[in-house]
This record gives sequence, C-alpha cells and structure tokens, in this order.
Amino acid sequence: MYARKLEEAERLFGDLREMSDKGIPIIVEGREDEKALRSLNVNGTIHCLKARGESRFSFVDKLTGTEDVILLTDFDREGKELRLWLYDELTRRRIRVEDKLWRRIRALAKAEVHAVEELPSFLRTVKTRALSFG
Repeated sequence: MYARKLEEAERLFGDLREMSDKGIPIIVEGREDEKALRSLNVNGTIHCLKARGESRFSFVDKLTGTEDVILLTDFDREGKELRLWLYDELTRRRIRVEDKLWRRIRALAKAEVHAVEELPSFLRTVKTRALSFG
C-alpha cells in the first residue's frame, strides 16, 4: 500500500516540477508553502498570495499577461475557498488554471495533509513506511 502511495506521490511531485520547469508559475498561500515546494526541488516561479499583505485583486492583477498557472492552495476550508475564488477570477481573466494536481495531491494525502507546507514531511513519512512495510 505505501509503495503505491510513494509511487503516486513521486509521480505527482515530478509532474509539478516538470510543469514548473516549463515556466508555469505556481500560486501558493504563503512563504512556508514556497519553502516546502523548494525543498521538494520545485525550482520555477512561485507566487505567494499572502506574503505581501495585498488584496486578492491586486495579487491577481499582477498576473496579467500570464497564460497558465498552477493553483496549490492549502487543503483546509480556507484553502479550498481561496482555490475556488482564484479559479473563478483567473479564468474570467482568460488565464488557464491547472488545479488537477491540487485535487490529486488532496486525494492522495487525504487527512494526513492540511497545508502545502506539510508536503515534505508527508513525503518523508510515506518513504519511511514504504521501506518499512513495503
């Protein structure tokens, strides 16, 4: 079970790194989320919505001219609401939104992860369990 979970997690984070390397920016909530993604070797552009204390609309205005984005908000109630708002606002502005990764990660991590910043420890735990239990 854990071996399959590890394979899926590595595939998901590999997909995320690949899309980021192709120049698709990622939107997260805060700096800790960015640090977590960097520790997973995501090297592309990451925009932190809450980092500067600006309004949501000002944040989205700065994305004008962007063709695609990856939404990776937290998996709690606030993160889900924010994801839906961003999806609606960005698509209204003709920006293509990738949120399948968010749904796939949420489905894989279920109750184990509530925030993007928890993803590195989740991956470490899955690796440890895969090695211990197979």
